[in-house]
Amino acid sequence: MKPEEPLIAQPAIRSAWKKYRHLWKYTEVPAKYLLLKEGDISRKAFLIEKGSIRTWFYHDGKEISFQFFFEGDVVSSPQSMRKHTPSPFSIETLEPSSIRWLDAGDMEKVRKDAVLYQFIIEQAGDKQAEFIQHFFSYLKDSPTQRYENLLRQKPEVISRVPLQHIASYLGITQVSLSRIRNKIK
Repeated sequence: MKPEEPLIAQPAIRSAWKKYRHLWKYTEVPAKYLLLKEGDISRKAFLIEKGSIRTWFYHDGKEISFQFFFEGDVVSSPQSMRKHTPSPFSIETLEPSSIRWLDAGDMEKVRKDAVLYQFIIEQAGDKQAEFIQHFFSYLKDSPTQRYENLLRQKPEVISRVPLQHIASYLGITQVSLSRIRNKIK
């Protein structure tokens, strides 16, 4: 069933959304659905209404998850979309998801609306800051500290993301994650 409005709380953004919602196409996709494949050129930005998404890339034959997205988040490969270059990562649903997507060609129309475009930029900025924090955590924190930080700061990841993706995100094996989880209980 197609919902009327996405999860946008601020009235000004909701008002701007109404002007452009016809540009955002609605779709429902199953879990493990690849929205963008690493190496392809991104032509869409996604707004999650229901569900969850991860971004990941291959390294030494393994999938490395590096970000998770949930309801209300905007997900894209912005560099690929803007510069028409291959995406350095894949975008994949973790759960059955209801999403809206905006074609790269329509992004220019949205950019002209300062309020809505600012919302998208802030979303991207927040995710970039989160990624930088995660990167520095790799350098200075132990795997146990990284897991404890995740528990404290993002409990939805613990409750909604499969363990193999959490382990990958933390830079450890599933066996190590299991040991850490048992030690913390």
